[in-house]
Amino acid sequence: AGFMGFTQGGDVVKARVDLPALVERLRMTDPLLALRVSGRAGLPGAAALYAQEFKGLISQGDVNGAIRVAIESPAASLRTLDTIRHFQGFPQIPGEPSVLMVYFNKILEDGALNAVEGVELAKIVLLKQGGAKYITELVEKQKIEGSEELGDRLRPLDADLALNVYREAGCHGKAVRLLIERQMFKECLAYVKATKREAAAALPDWLDLLTELVATNAEGASEFAQLVYSDLGAAAADPRAVVALFVDRGCVKEASGYLMALLTRDDEADEELQTVLFEINLLHTAPMQVEALFGQGRYTKYDAKKIAVLCEKAGLHQRALKLYCKALMKGEGGVDDGIERTAVAAAPTAPKWLPGIVRILPSASGFGIVRALMLSSPRQNAPICTEAVLPHLGKLDVKALVGVFREAKAFAALFRILAVVVRKDGSTDADLHTAFAEAAIRSGNSEEAEAITRTSDHYDPTAVLTLLGESRLSDPWPYMNVCDKHGLWGELVSYLIATRNLRYLDLYLCERAPQNTPKAVAALFDAGADELYVSALIGKVPAFPAGELVEAARARGQLPLITGWMEKEVAGEEDVEEVVYTALGERYIAAGAAGAARKYLKEFAGKYAAADVGRHAEAAGQAELAFLAYAAGDLDRDVLRLTDPAQARAAELDTLLAEYLVRRGCQQLWADALARTPRESLVNAVVAHTLPKVRNAERLSVAVKAFTQAGLPDKLTLVLEQLVLNDPSSPFRDNRYLQNLLILTVTQTKPEQAMSYIKRMDQYDADKVASILLKKDLKEEALQLYKQASHGQAKAMQLLIGTMKDLLRAKAYAMEANSKECWLLLANAYFACGNVLAALDCLAQAQDTTLVRKACAAVAEARTPELLNGLVAYLLAVHAAEGCDTALLTYTDTELVYAMAVAQQAAELSQFISQPNLANLTQAGERCYTQGLFDAARTLFTADRNFPRLAATLIQQRQYLEALDAAQKACHISTWKQVCFACVDAGELRFAQIAAQHIVPVAVELDELCRYFERKGHIRELADLLRTGVAGEAPHIGLYTELATLYCQYDRPKVMGYLTASGKKVNRAAVMRACEENHLWDELRLLHTLNEDFDSAVTTTLDHPACAWDHAAFVSACQGATIVDLLYNAVQLYVSEHPALLDEFLCAISHRVSCDTVVAMLQREDCAALAKDWMLSVQKVNSLVVNSCINDLHIEEEDYVALKASLTTYRNFDPHYLAGHLAAHPLMEMRRIAAYLFARSCGRHQTAIDMSLRDKLYQDAVEYAHASGDTGTVNALMERFLELGLPECFAAVLYTCYDITEPDVALELAWRHKVPDLLMPYLCQVLKELWAARRPAGTKDQAEPDASDPSV
Repeated sequence: AGFMGFTQGGDVVKARVDLPALVERLRMTDPLLALRVSGRAGLPGAAALYAQEFKGLISQGDVNGAIRVAIESPAASLRTLDTIRHFQGFPQIPGEPSVLMVYFNKILEDGALNAVEGVELAKIVLLKQGGAKYITELVEKQKIEGSEELGDRLRPLDADLALNVYREAGCHGKAVRLLIERQMFKECLAYVKATKREAAAALPDWLDLLTELVATNAEGASEFAQLVYSDLGAAAADPRAVVALFVDRGCVKEASGYLMALLTRDDEADEELQTVLFEINLLHTAPMQVEALFGQGRYTKYDAKKIAVLCEKAGLHQRALKLYCKALMKGEGGVDDGIERTAVAAAPTAPKWLPGIVRILPSASGFGIVRALMLSSPRQNAPICTEAVLPHLGKLDVKALVGVFREAKAFAALFRILAVVVRKDGSTDADLHTAFAEAAIRSGNSEEAEAITRTSDHYDPTAVLTLLGESRLSDPWPYMNVCDKHGLWGELVSYLIATRNLRYLDLYLCERAPQNTPKAVAALFDAGADELYVSALIGKVPAFPAGELVEAARARGQLPLITGWMEKEVAGEEDVEEVVYTALGERYIAAGAAGAARKYLKEFAGKYAAADVGRHAEAAGQAELAFLAYAAGDLDRDVLRLTDPAQARAAELDTLLAEYLVRRGCQQLWADALARTPRESLVNAVVAHTLPKVRNAERLSVAVKAFTQAGLPDKLTLVLEQLVLNDPSSPFRDNRYLQNLLILTVTQTKPEQAMSYIKRMDQYDADKVASILLKKDLKEEALQLYKQASHGQAKAMQLLIGTMKDLLRAKAYAMEANSKECWLLLANAYFACGNVLAALDCLAQAQDTTLVRKACAAVAEARTPELLNGLVAYLLAVHAAEGCDTALLTYTDTELVYAMAVAQQAAELSQFISQPNLANLTQAGERCYTQGLFDAARTLFTADRNFPRLAATLIQQRQYLEALDAAQKACHISTWKQVCFACVDAGELRFAQIAAQHIVPVAVELDELCRYFERKGHIRELADLLRTGVAGEAPHIGLYTELATLYCQYDRPKVMGYLTASGKKVNRAAVMRACEENHLWDELRLLHTLNEDFDSAVTTTLDHPACAWDHAAFVSACQGATIVDLLYNAVQLYVSEHPALLDEFLCAISHRVSCDTVVAMLQREDCAALAKDWMLSVQKVNSLVVNSCINDLHIEEEDYVALKASLTTYRNFDPHYLAGHLAAHPLMEMRRIAAYLFARSCGRHQTAIDMSLRDKLYQDAVEYAHASGDTGTVNALMERFLELGLPECFAAVLYTCYDITEPDVALELAWRHKVPDLLMPYLCQVLKELWAARRPAGTKDQAEPDASDPSV
């Protein structure tokens, strides 16, 4: 407070009032004025002044002054219950309103009553007529502050008005209960939604509300529960608990309706509720109702296994079976036994359901059902099980099925099943085929047994033969089929001989399987059958494997028996097996007819087994016959072995051997034959008789090679010279191979004549022969070969350059040949030896452009002026040449431009690039740039309009303004970056900022730009740049983020203000990291809050409370936090740092934390009293911990009234502990409460009576004795009273404990203590009841009037 003014001299004067000093001064002169000034100014201590003044006025009896002071007191500090009690103490003057009413009316003139005043006014007014209407008007005009107590008083009078008061006072729990009592369920939920969080913290438990409602209106409770779930969700009231509530009270129908209303969709999430729905109906309703529920098909996500067990117990076997199957398909275990049990129980209806069950179940479970049915009643269930498994054999274990049906001896059904498996499905399992045959045999089905044994290849023959032997079928065909398939010919023949059924063997071989004749004949041989029968049998069978028969006869020494048959076969049949020819040849050799044998071996060569016949002839001493046999079969080793020179008669066979060697044409055979010694006889036979007759080039070539490899060059030279040069009629004169061989042979035998032989031939292979001659160092002969060859010029040049290394002869030969290829080879040679000028001259002679790249590379290595000028001239010539492809011309022009640049031919370069060309100017410019030729590079980049590289070149020349212009034309972010960074490095910050303005709009490039400025230390310029970007058009998030990060690192005072203004525009994760690194905890907390990450905001505040704590912000963050443990840590923070705000904080988070946990924390810190108001607000949860803590506080404060109210209202506490704790309390009322607890909660009535007697609370002792119900306790108390000289208390016991008092004991005590008068009323009542119990029927009391009396 103060004022300003002007002096006469024009000066401004400012004055301030020192209010505390002014008030102190006024107290000395005018205390009333001092009071008003201090109150209006809100000075500290004003409330104490008003209270002092109020007490003074009260003591003086100045009612009006006291009322005025109370009303004007600062912050309504005197408008309390104590003030009301002071006003109530004034006596009321008749005919005038009471002082309290005057006080209330004075307040109502200009304001409204607070909660305490409103309740007191209601206590007075509601007792009078029209008082309710008056209170209603005040409430509607908002003249009374709402409170719970006011609502309680209005509730019986006007429920709607009480509801409004409850809502205004925040008593939402009572408001909700009132709505539920009036069955206004929808209005109740609407009320809860309207009040939102405020109501949620104060609402009673929904289950408690439903528990109260279901006792009186089960149907209404169901409707209310449905509304709660639909509006508030499962979190408000757990549907399982709601259902349990209904079921416990027998309201199954209502529980089912509730669940069906909840289960609007058949969803996996509702599995538990669906299970509960079926469970309660199965346990408490008829099975038909449950079937109807299943029949609706609305619910399929229940726990099938659990419901199946209940269905089975309820007798719904088919339904239980389906559910067991469903559970199994879901992968649940332990249901196989249930499936089998219910399947057997539901067997009478199996044809309807069994196929479908087997189809959907896994194989093991389907098999279990079939096994259970078959073992329970095989005859009845076999057809059913067969029809069920036939469509699903692919998924079942057929072998296990076979075992079950075999155990049940149901072979006819087993045959049907295996017929499908074996015939239709094509199974190859041996056990199944064996079982199939067994089923056919044991069921007496001969036709099927024959078909199975004939067509199947997979059964066990031993087992089937055993079954056939045991069955004694009249038809032998099944037995014959088994033996035939499995080669059991001995058993078959023995069986047919034993059963005298050999006719079936003839029939079998002739009509069904003639190919088995050899096996049957062999078995007959082994069985010693009649030879005539065997011969007749062989003649009967039309066609069979003759070879097998021959082998069987040979093995058993019976070949003579079939010789005639073999001769007929060879003479008459075209397709006769080899073994027949072989056996017949052996018979001829063995007979000793050499001529017939020689004729037979030559005539039928290749048809018999040559090795077998040859060995047979060798064994018989017939060497020539053996050679013929071996030669017929091309058996080289046997032929060489037979003609070994060491043999006695080997020379006689040399001519035959020479012919054989030429005919065979085998190189290895020749080598083996010529390797043996002595070999002269064989060599002479070959040279003299065999080779001159040869006209086959291939055979001749093989023989020549053999002579060469055998080291016979002289003999070979004679033969080749005769065939190639001397014999004009020889077909081998122009044979290239033989000419090659002759040249090579001559160089070996007559090297001095080689050149003359070469000049006489022209059909040789120059490359091949020359390479061999070069290996022998015959270079001149090789050169002559190349020169004579039609295409050997290049080879000759290569020989001169590479091998002979004679460049002079090479140049002379190139001029002689005048071939482009030769010039190119010579140019490459000059390149190789480093004579680049000579190489360029050769290229010019060749007029070739293929070596342009090589020429450029060679010049690049030396790069002398002469070479550069020569290269320019050469490339200009190539540029002017015709026929060059585009790629080569592009390369040539590019190299030409680069060569001109390096040779400092600027004028020629400018002239060339101004003309049409295909040069890659950018590539040439890059090479110039790399070598520091920046002027040339600038010229080339400018001509090519490559502005990015032009900018880079200008940077190297430190022409930054021109570089900015080039970057502008390039219009590319990388170019701007290059120019910007170069300007920063050069200290040209003005140019750098111009370039950077084109970079900052690109978010991905911003980080690199900022880091570059930071590394160079230009923080201020970077900040200006970022601020300019933020102020520009459409700034992106990166700008805001980088600016915030920059502030965090270099300008911390600006961070909070910047984040407050732009916190929602930054990348909060990045800025958070910056805040953490720079320890800006308050700013980090703000970012977490903006990010709605309240858990992190709370954590940051807890970790750094000194920097980041703000009460309002912290409370808001805690209300949004999801981690409850953080809230407990926050409570600890308030306990240690801000205890004055603890109560307010707990009220704000009460709905988020466990009351028990918080109270336990407060008790550990010994500061529970700080949160007493909060604990009182949450005591309605009736928690043991909360109740115990509040009770301890009441005891500590010696507030026995509050303690008694708490114990009466909230009974969840430990009565034994509390009673023992209060028993020794110095305050009598506390001990009285202890006695009450001992009697009512602990059952220790005698202890309670003793405590009451000690405190002389006789009425309490009497009540406790009556509550005990123990006659001994009552008797002891009566005697105690009489001993203490309290006969009136004795009488009180008689009346209070009348129903448990023993009359004889009472009479005795009264007589002993001489108080019969006190006993007499009690005794009269006892005798009256005794008479009433024993009086005869029809008698009446004297005092009872007669109902038949007319006067009555």
